[in-house]
Amino acid sequence: MKKAVLVLAIAVLFSFSHAHADDGKATPEDVYNLVLKAYEVIGTLGEESFPAFNDPKGEFVYKDTYVYVQRCPSEMMAHPFALDKLKGLDLDKKFEFNSRLCKASEQADGGWEQYYWPKPGETEPSRKVAYGIKVEGTPYTIFAGIYSDTAKIEELNKTLR
Repeated sequence: MKKAVLVLAIAVLFSFSHAHADDGKATPEDVYNLVLKAYEVIGTLGEESFPAFNDPKGEFVYKDTYVYVQRCPSEMMAHPFALDKLKGLDLDKKFEFNSRLCKASEQADGGWEQYYWPKPGETEPSRKVAYGIKVEGTPYTIFAGIYSDTAKIEELNKTLR
């Protein structure tokens, strides 16, 4: 029941996004739905699901967003584009925003957080908003995000309550 209410709230909040659905850009609703789909897969398969998350052409890459999996706060477990660069790094020490992402994801319904990261092919950081949730019964946390100058973290998090 709780997830149904969350999905309905997200759908209402982001119903305007369908008008732009064909522009190749994922919406906050897309991010949320992709993470929930990944939640179910990891909850069922655990580490056996990691190859699906590492596939840059797989079902967990959608438009301009993708799912990645961490063992918060510091270990990257699956990433479709940069696992080789991130595996073995202490993410919490390397990226100042990582602890905020992990903390937001620990809420009962997950959470949204913002950080700055260069867009593909660019060097200057842009604002990115990410949704994350810890998968109950596992050590794993799932994230996905989009670049957005306008999405408001407070509003996104209100839809989760």
